Amino acid sequence: MNTIKAILFDFDGTLVHSIDLLVEIFTECLVEQGVTPATPNEIRRMIGKPLDVIFRKLTNLVDVEKFNHSFHKKEDARHTTEYIRLVKDTIPTLEFLKNKGFKLGIVSTKPRDLIEKFLEDLEISGFFEVIIGGKDVKNHKPHPESIFLACEKLEIQPKEILFVGDSLIDLNTAKNAGSIFIGVLTGVATEKDFKQNHADYIFSHIGEITHLISQLLD
Repeated sequence: MNTIKAILFDFDGTLVHSIDLLVEIFTECLVEQGVTPATPNEIRRMIGKPLDVIFRKLTNLVDVEKFNHSFHKKEDARHTTEYIRLVKDTIPTLEFLKNKGFKLGIVSTKPRDLIEKFLEDLEISGFFEVIIGGKDVKNHKPHPESIFLACEKLEIQPKEILFVGDSLIDLNTAKNAGSIFIGVLTGVATEKDFKQNHADYIFSHIGEITHLISQLLD
């Protein structure tokens, strides 16, 4: 742990409270196209996978482009501070980590331009040295390509990062990359999920990371 140089975060459910909104949009898209929607819990468990993968599972269709288009249109319209808020203690946590000399980044399946827009709206884009979105890689989570790309841009090794996420997809991405994983309970996975799948650390939200870092530095 003494070699940790950077901390990478998932976006939805980790830095921002957006899971309920995403479930709502998925449901609306299915209803509009005449597909019986899955339950909110079934949808929640899939969030973090690429959009087309989720819609194929929800609809049993191969061609899901119309669902993707509808989702992006709705998400673009609501991806604002009116609909989405930061997780508790996000800004002081980012300030603390930055002041301690850690490089910070975001690794998500969400389009990078959408993440960047939201960060700019909240005036916190300056905290992050790298943002990897879903369109930046060929292989999505849980494949480790997104972490590898972030590490390449930061000029560090995967074993030198902490990856913070809210889902088992994030956990497996970190494992596949050889990184340490911190699970937070502000998104998809439960504490039981993380314990059963051997998360390295489990916190209620990202603000608790500061206690871990303080212990490591002491």
